[in-house]
Amino acid sequence: MINPRTEWILSACWIAASLAVFFVIDASSTRSWLYLIIAAVGPPVALIALWPHPPQQSIDDVIHGRGERS
Repeated sequence: MINPRTEWILSACWIAASLAVFFVIDASSTRSWLYLIIAAVGPPVALIALWPHPPQQSIDDVIHGRGERS
């Protein structure tokens, strides 16, 4: 099973890399800032929305004490 925070770590790394590239190319116009926002936030939002989540705990699992308890 993959760590549940993996999608958030990947998203933070993507945003940091986007910011680094933005500052390296020394873009400072308003249009560049809009491109940065779209390029830095768009893919992480898609990643978090499309990342497969583990199935929820069923009633049977709760009754028989299997799986994680919340």
